[in-house]
Amino acid sequence: MKTLDGANSVLQARSTLIVEAVQSPWAANYGELGRMLPEKMDAFSRASSAVAAVMWKSQSAWSDHMQHLGTMAMRGRLPTAAELADLGRRNASLMLNSVEATAKLGAAALAPVSRQVDSNVRRLKAAKTPGARASRRISL
Repeated sequence: MKTLDGANSVLQARSTLIVEAVQSPWAANYGELGRMLPEKMDAFSRASSAVAAVMWKSQSAWSDHMQHLGTMAMRGRLPTAAELADLGRRNASLMLNSVEATAKLGAAALAPVSRQVDSNVRRLKAAKTPGARASRRISL
């Protein structure tokens, strides 16, 4: 909710900057306007990388588990009580790790976007304060 609220305030502030730029292109805040697309690309690339890392770890755990099951199946004998107990422990651990990985996906995806939104909120609030200078205004 904090990220959503912050994104809303950034959108409102930047919408005002866009309107001002259309009305008076020479006085536009091109520094802020120029940040809009690159920062989104950076935040969403970081989010994608974070999600891929969580998924890779989860898939690696499943792969290891399946290899273990394959090894057990190819022994040509029934598993011992100790092997069955170990398998039960492994299954429980894998299921818990899968649930945790699923929970981490959302947080991993949102963290870079949330950091960027927080940064934008702070910068845009500072720009509104009296005496704050606009970044890279074009002057004649």
